Amino acid sequence: MDTLSSRKMTPAALPDRWPWQRSLQARMIIAFGGAFLIILALLTFWLGRTVYQTYLEAAEHDLEVVAFLASNALEDPLSGYASEFARYQQWESEHKRAASTSLETSIGDREVDDNKNDEDEEEAPTKDDDPGAPSSAPTLTPPPTPEIVLPRLQGVAALYARDANVRVTILDKNGHPVADSHHPIEQIAPQGGQPEVVTALHGDEMSDVRVDEFTNALTLFAAAPIQQGSELLGVVQLSQPMQIVATKARNLVLTIILTGIVAVLASTALAIWISRQLVRPVLRLERAALAAAQGDLSQQVPVQTGDELGALAQAFNTMVGAVRTMLDQQRAFIAHASHELRSPLTNIKLRIEAVRELGDEAPDISERYLAEIESEAERLARLANALLDLAHLESRPPAPPERAVDLAPLLQNAAAIMQLRAEAAGISMTTATPATLPLVKVHPEQIEEAVLNLLDNAIKYTSAGGSVTLAASAMSDRLTITVSDTGAGIPPDDLPHIFDRFYRVDKARSRARGAQHGMGSGAGLGLAIVKQLVEQNQGRISVESTLGQGTNFAISFPLMA
Repeated sequence: MDTLSSRKMTPAALPDRWPWQRSLQARMIIAFGGAFLIILALLTFWLGRTVYQTYLEAAEHDLEVVAFLASNALEDPLSGYASEFARYQQWESEHKRAASTSLETSIGDREVDDNKNDEDEEEAPTKDDDPGAPSSAPTLTPPPTPEIVLPRLQGVAALYARDANVRVTILDKNGHPVADSHHPIEQIAPQGGQPEVVTALHGDEMSDVRVDEFTNALTLFAAAPIQQGSELLGVVQLSQPMQIVATKARNLVLTIILTGIVAVLASTALAIWISRQLVRPVLRLERAALAAAQGDLSQQVPVQTGDELGALAQAFNTMVGAVRTMLDQQRAFIAHASHELRSPLTNIKLRIEAVRELGDEAPDISERYLAEIESEAERLARLANALLDLAHLESRPPAPPERAVDLAPLLQNAAAIMQLRAEAAGISMTTATPATLPLVKVHPEQIEEAVLNLLDNAIKYTSAGGSVTLAASAMSDRLTITVSDTGAGIPPDDLPHIFDRFYRVDKARSRARGAQHGMGSGAGLGLAIVKQLVEQNQGRISVESTLGQGTNFAISFPLMA
């Protein structure tokens, strides 16, 4: 059974699912590092989003500022850019009229040709049908392109694009492209429906992120209105690839991640160092515990800190000291018990041999030896009973008392029992107890046994002509019972030990008086039994003694609320 229990408590035999579960240091490192890694990952994710959003807002602001500066330059009355927009509006009107005239002429020629074809359906084809013949329809010369018509606007777009590293598009008040820093305006679709342009046409500024029609990449757009007074001349539209913004944010996030990796490595190293510092005293404690289990109770663990590990080491040292003291007490108990048993047994054996040798020759001597044998046998019986009582009290504490009792009748009965023994010893006995006492919750039979032992001890150590007093009184919240005598008293050096088992102040005198007058064994167990009985009833026992004047024992119990 013991072998099985030991095997079950061996760490290697515990059913761990993972190898690291067998190491406290590994668990501390994994827990510390894992928690730090999770916190770092969450912090990096949050910082990444915050950095990206910050860079995006900064890019939007910068783009809007550039758009605002460009619009301010274009709407300056002294710059003459307003005439450029007017020339573009004139060109656009002429272009629309020319396109309309060309369309009407083309439609009229088509109707004439259709009628002629209906009339001369069966005629041979004429020279007009020859693809190689010159056309009779008038040819319209398109107006010059805006890059040629508006060179100053194109220059402004190129200038701001170069300085701010952005694409600049200048639009008229209808959202049509007038100039562009990167592409021919014939390839640019009207921008009047884009959110930032719509907002700018209403006299405000904003930005938008969408896919660029030329690069198919995510691009940041911003626009600002060009106004002179209340007149809207056009819109400046700026764009910048989001890759530039993302690259800046990505570089910062990568720096944060690298810093985090370094922090993880540093924290792991710190966790290893801390775990070793924490585990080292535990390992010392383990070695000391194993040595103590092998019987080496001299083991002491150094207390180096004031934290929980230091408290654990102190508790271990206290436990080892208590075990050592207990074992010493057990050895002393066995030695004392053996001695107390051997002495009467030796006396009995010697007297039996003497009686056997005398036979019928000296009946008076044989009768005296038999009386001594009977006395030693009674002493052995008392010693055995005392040992059994003490063992019973220590191994099986009684259940808590069920009801409160008045101890006055019990004390009066105990005084009556000891009265005859006191008179036989030439000692006057006085009882100072009231007719009733406040109720206390105790086992009355145990209290009676304790009081009888104290009275017996007082009578035993009080010379003839002395006195013993039993008194009881209630003070504050406790009931106190005192047993006083006018005996020789107890030396101060012996007072701390009188409740120890087998301890006697005067060993030879104690044994002789115990055999002659007392009901105890004379082996030094009476007061140990009294202390055990009192404490099992939530009581306290104390002693005061003065050499040559006497001794006073006091036991007290809490009163019922």
